[in-house]
Amino acid sequence: MINLQSIESFFLAGSASNQSHTSKERVILANVLFLVVPVIILISYLLDYKEYIKPWSEFNFDQFTRLMFAMASVLCYFINRQGLFTISRWLYLLSWIAFWLVLDPVIQGTEVDYYFHFDLSIIGFAVVCQILFSFRKSPFAFGFLLLFSLISIFYQQSYLLYFDNNRIETEKFLDNDYTYFTSIYYWAIFNIVIGYLLYIYEKSNVRLLNNNIKLDQLTTNLEEVVKERTTDLRQKQSQLIGITERLQESEEKYRKLFTNSFEGIARLDLEAPMRIDLPKEEQIDYLLNHLKLVECNHVFAELYLHKNPNELIGKSLSFVMDHEESAVNLLHAIVDNSYHLNGKVLAESIHDTDCWFISHVTSQLDDGKLSWMWLNKLDITEKSRQDQERKLLLQNLEEYAFQTSHELRGPLSRLLGLTSLMQDKNTFKQDELPEMLKHINDTSIEIDDVIRMMNQVLTKSTFESKLTKDRSTNHDS
Repeated sequence: MINLQSIESFFLAGSASNQSHTSKERVILANVLFLVVPVIILISYLLDYKEYIKPWSEFNFDQFTRLMFAMASVLCYFINRQGLFTISRWLYLLSWIAFWLVLDPVIQGTEVDYYFHFDLSIIGFAVVCQILFSFRKSPFAFGFLLLFSLISIFYQQSYLLYFDNNRIETEKFLDNDYTYFTSIYYWAIFNIVIGYLLYIYEKSNVRLLNNNIKLDQLTTNLEEVVKERTTDLRQKQSQLIGITERLQESEEKYRKLFTNSFEGIARLDLEAPMRIDLPKEEQIDYLLNHLKLVECNHVFAELYLHKNPNELIGKSLSFVMDHEESAVNLLHAIVDNSYHLNGKVLAESIHDTDCWFISHVTSQLDDGKLSWMWLNKLDITEKSRQDQERKLLLQNLEEYAFQTSHELRGPLSRLLGLTSLMQDKNTFKQDELPEMLKHINDTSIEIDDVIRMMNQVLTKSTFESKLTKDRSTNHDS
């Protein structure tokens, strides 16, 4: 397996963090040049292997200059690794001049094929100079080297003829302005194109560096904001564990919340976005036919008596709710509230059972079109039933209190009448006392019966109220 980090270290050798961006880029380009050129030379030797299957006496000097230059290139790379970029690039240029321009014609003499590729060696030298030297950082060296290559291309024929053993015949062949100007033309074209490409490369790198600095600043600011938000969430929501500062874990946090929530959560998508300026009934009909459930948690599936949430994937809202009227009522509430609900209490019928839910809806609207919506539901059916039981119990107690007060009012009136008679000395007769005491005793017994019956009813009501409260507590836990 290729280790990309090791390959990167090869090309970054000799570059330092304290260098300017331009200098660092030139060092990296030099490393690429120093390493790639020997590989290309090696490939050329492999392609020309038949030229080397012959006796040693038949070899020419120019068959080994490429190998010597490859060795010099590798040497320059190792010098560059020591941080001696100035030495390595000048040594590389001198090696180029020696092995590509000087040694072959001087030692071996000018061969006929030199006239066809010698100008390419000079053009290659000019291109290498642009790679190793920046016009902005080293304008004098840059200008001197390009001027040297231009002079070399201008006098290349005279230089080669000087070392040509067949000079007279070759001059007849070279007596052609087309060949002369073609070399200069190609020199100019190559240098202009390479110079422009290097200019674009450096400009793009500077822009990329500035963007990276801005991105680092934005990342730092974003990390600080995330850290503050994470701390706040930990304080307010102690049940959420494992919140970290990295944005890469936000998806995992969302999934945990989605799966473990005590509310039913579902996301519904439209096959195609719907315009929300359509008539209300058209919107509801379109939503009934095209709004599909794409994901939900187990709680949402269990609300509608499904054990596996996957059973609902791809199903319409009316299929999920199993009651078209309930689905229509929910969609009416959503449309009437501009596709957002915040704690709306709605009644639904699930398999012929009345249920109550607190519904929250958040929708995605783009350019006046609905794309998808999140639906959260909290089942409050048990609590609603308990509220109804309490309300009915309270109503019964009110009716009983009214009836009891009516039943107590008669005996109390008679008792008050008897006591009034006893207080009136003019009307009170001593022989009537036993009968009046008997009336008082009967009235007291009647009042006591009413109070005893009231205590029994209140005791039963207290027990039923406690039982309802216990059921509510068990449901909440």
